[in-house]
Order: sequence, then C-alpha cells, then structure tokens
Amino acid sequence: MKKKKKRKQGKKMDCQYKAFLILFPFASKEVQKELLERLKNQPRPETLCGKEVPTNLNGISYGTLDDLRSSADDDDPAGACAKVLLGVEPKELLLEDVNDVFGFTNFVTKELKRINELFKSIKIHYSREEIAAGIRELDFGSFGVLDWYAKRMGITNQNEVRSVAWVRIFQCMKNDAMHNNFERKLSEQYRMKAGKRK
Repeated sequence: MKKKKKRKQGKKMDCQYKAFLILFPFASKEVQKELLERLKNQPRPETLCGKEVPTNLNGISYGTLDDLRSSADDDDPAGACAKVLLGVEPKELLLEDVNDVFGFTNFVTKELKRINELFKSIKIHYSREEIAAGIRELDFGSFGVLDWYAKRMGITNQNEVRSVAWVRIFQCMKNDAMHNNFERKLSEQYRMKAGKRK
C-alpha cells in the first residue's frame, strides 16, 4: 500500500483566481480548510494586475487608509482593497494567480492590523470624573479624527485632511496625547502639593 504524500504548507497552487472562486464551493470541507490554510500564508506579491504592490502602507493618505478599512469589511475584500490601493477594478483580479490575490489580501490585512494597533496605543488617561461624565462616548471614529486634525491645523475643509499622510496625523495625535497626559499629571501633582499644605 502506497503512502500518500503530504502536501507542503507553503506550496503554491497553480490556479487563476476566477477558477478558484468557481471550484472552491464544490470542494469538501476538509479540502476547503486545507486550501484556505495554505492561501492565508501566501506572501505579498510584488505586482498585481500589472501594478506595483507597496512594501507597506506607511505612504498612504488618511483618506486611503479609511477607505481600506471599509474595504476590508466588503463582500469582496480583495477586489475592494485592490480598487482603493492599486486603482484596479475587482474583475481584473479574476485572471490573476490565486496565490497573488490572497497574498495581496493577507498583506493589506496585516498592515491594517499594525496601523490600527498603533492608533490604539495612543492613550489619554481620563479621570474617574471624566469617565463617569461619559467622555468615552465622545469617540466619533474617522470623522472625529478628520474633524480634530482640521481644527488643530486651522483647515476649514475637512476633505483636505483626507489627503494628509496617516503617519503625520498619527504623530500629531501621539504628541497631543503625551502633552495632555503630562498636563493631567502636573495638575495632579499641584493638587497633592496643595493638599499637604493644608
């Protein structure tokens, strides 16, 4: 009896994305799981649909970042992200290698996770009184960021902020958060000092 050869996890499939989408639903659950496991490890392709895929998302604008975040939740995330980042129509992906399409999606997903973690790392430490008053309800998402940056920089048209590099907005948010935290700690020190004098 011949032993079945185990497929290597990193091995590429020779298949167009269109064929994959057509045939995938007909595969058994076990085969589907194996295929998806293999595809989720595909690396970023250098090009897709003849367009160069960036090595990271540090050079994109805040507006593009916001659009990519929305695209990741689309019914066709690969197509939506390719349209936003590369300017290609989703149907153009159908003739591409399935490994490259998944590699592109994996890359965008990892980069968005990295960037989201960076924004989450900026913390302003609120007092108990501020939390009780509901300050955390004043988080207005992407619109709030655009509105805050526009006010900070004296920009009257919020749409102009969408063209600003997200790394610049992030750095300004980080600086302001650090400054706010310092001011809060300093005020607390003054209160404690005043309390000791009484």
